[in-house]
Amino acid sequence: MRINTRRVCLLLATMAIVVLAVNVIRAQDDTTPKKRLRNSATAKGEIGGESHDSYVIRVRKGQTLTVEFSWQRKEDNRAEFTVSESSNFFNGTQVEFGTVSNDGKRWSGKIPKTTDYYIYVVGHPIARYTLKVSVK
Repeated sequence: MRINTRRVCLLLATMAIVVLAVNVIRAQDDTTPKKRLRNSATAKGEIGGESHDSYVIRVRKGQTLTVEFSWQRKEDNRAEFTVSESSNFFNGTQVEFGTVSNDGKRWSGKIPKTTDYYIYVVGHPIARYTLKVSVK
C-alpha cells in the first residue's frame, strides 16, 4: 500500500480547519452591552429574532432580588427572561436558587453571595417588554 503524502497533508489540514472552526463557534463572546440597573428599576425595550437584551445588577448576600416581566401580546409572539451569574448569554444558565411564578413572568430569590447578576431577555418573533427589578 502506497501512502500519498500530498493527500495525507491535505486531510490533516482539513481536519485542523474543522477543529479550529468548531472551537471558534463554541467560544462565542457575548458582546451585547449590559445595561446597569439600580436596586429598583424599570426597563422597557423591544427584542426579537436572534438578539437578546442584557442587564446587570449588583446584589449583596442576603438581599432578595425580584424580577417581574411582561410583554405586549401580538399574535403568537413570546418573550422570556433568565437570571444568571454568567456575563455571557451563550452559556448563561438560570441560577439554581429562587422561585419562578406567575407563569414564568415573576422570579424572586434570596441572594446566596454578593456578585453581579445578569438578566437576559429574548423574544420571538418580536416583543415589546417591561422588566421591573427590585432589591430588598
